[in-house]
Formats: sequence, structure tokens, C-alpha cells
Amino acid sequence: MTWELQLHVEMAFEEVVADCLLTEGSMGVSTAVAQDRLLMSGYFAPEADRHGIEIRLMLALAAVGWVNDASGVVWRWLEERDWSESWKESYHPLAIGQGLLILPSWLPVPLGEERRVLRMDPEMAFGSGTHATTRGCLELLEVLAAERPLGRVLDMGTGSGVLAIWAALLGAEHVVATDLDPVAVETAQRNGQLNGVAERLAVIESAEVPSGRYGTIVANILAAVLLQTAPALAAALKPGGALILSGILRDQARDVQLAYEGEGLILQRTLLLEEWAVLLLTSQEGA
Repeated sequence: MTWELQLHVEMAFEEVVADCLLTEGSMGVSTAVAQDRLLMSGYFAPEADRHGIEIRLMLALAAVGWVNDASGVVWRWLEERDWSESWKESYHPLAIGQGLLILPSWLPVPLGEERRVLRMDPEMAFGSGTHATTRGCLELLEVLAAERPLGRVLDMGTGSGVLAIWAALLGAEHVVATDLDPVAVETAQRNGQLNGVAERLAVIESAEVPSGRYGTIVANILAAVLLQTAPALAAALKPGGALILSGILRDQARDVQLAYEGEGLILQRTLLLEEWAVLLLTSQEGA
């Protein structure tokens, strides 16, 4: 038996809600697009402190400017069968960029499809490609791969593994993916196997920037975390390497840009999608 918490929020608050739910002990987070808003769900053990979770969730949202109340929070009691299948309801084929089709594993490849298919079972992990922050990263990875080899890739905050797997499908030598959530780690590993890239994909449960240097780094996490990790991420980038930063609201983009320029990186492109900004920066050759 599992408690499911459901809440409708504006897209700008997706990552705040996901982070809060995971901190509160949710076994994962699922997100579905509902018109111009998101339906977000967390999954908790029967003994969870539901009242406390609601209060702390509302405080986290209020701190970033949300002006609603807890009346929109709905708790639903899931039988085991409902729990194991409920996340599938939100996921459908998704075309991104020039050559990617994200396809749930239980659906057949559309007849005549020419895009490269990435099989994705997000389950309760965060990130399936639907959110603007993830789409921007997927698009920029495709652009980068068309210009030069991706080399060794780091994916910080991998969630379902979609960015790491796309990098591997685009020819990355090896991909290291990290996430705080053990559910995400297991899900990303499983999705790597599903797409035949497990031998080139290492998924690590960690919040730290792993050792080594990388030709390409993608970090789709909160802007506050990007600011904190700027020195470590910049140091992990090889000379001439590319860094994609996402999870940044438009009004946060300048601060993030300045932090990374302060580490010697050069802004090459800003991709604006809905309320979000995705930054592409590079390190200098010989740095």
C-alpha cells in the first residue's frame, strides 16, 4: 500500500516540488502536463506524516513566490497494482530536436519513423523529456554532437537517465551520471540497459561532482545548486569542452552566467523555452 500525493502547479515550480517531495521521503516523483500546468505526484509509505509533508511543501513553494494554499493537495491510497502501473498514464511518444523520438518501452515504433528512438521508462524518477529544461538539454546535446565528438560526458542530476542515454546514443565515449535519489539511480541504470548503452554508462548515487575531466557536461538541476557547484563543474571540464546548464528560470540566468564566466568559461548560447533558460558555455582551448 502507498500514499500518492497529487498537486497542480505552474511549470516554473516543477523542480522545487520535485526536490521537496524527494527530501520528504517520496519514493519518486512523476510529472504530467495538464493544459498549461503540471500534475505532480509523490509516493509515500503508509506511515508518512502527511500533514507535515503538506506544510513543508507549502512553505517551500511560498519561499519561491507561489501564492496558493494546501487546498490543492490531494492524497490517494494506491493498491500495489495501481502503484506499479500509475506512472505509465502520463507518458506518450515525444519528438525533440531534429532527430530524437522518446518512446515508452510498451509502445511500438511508429511505422516509417526515421528519428532515433530512445526508449524511456521514467517510472518514479524525475525527468522524461517533457519539461522545457530537459528538452533544452536534449536539443543542445544534439547540436553539439553534430559539431564535434562529445567525448567523455558527465550528467549531473540524471533523474530517469534520459540525458545520459541520449549522449551515449549520440556517440559519447563514456557517460558518468549522478543523482541523489536511489530510485533515480536504479531507473537510469535500467533505462541504459533498455537502450543498449549500459556498457558505456556508469550511474552513481552522489551529489558531488565526480573526479576526472569531461569533454561535455550537462547539469539540469536547480539554479542555486549550479551557483554552488560552479568551481567544481568548471574544473571538471576539459580544455575546449562544453557545459550545458539547465533548471534556470529566465531571471536567474544572468547570475548563473556570471558565476561560470568568473570561472573562466565563455557563454556561447542561451536557449529560452517557456519560463526557462538553458545555457551553453565552453572552456578555452589550453585552459
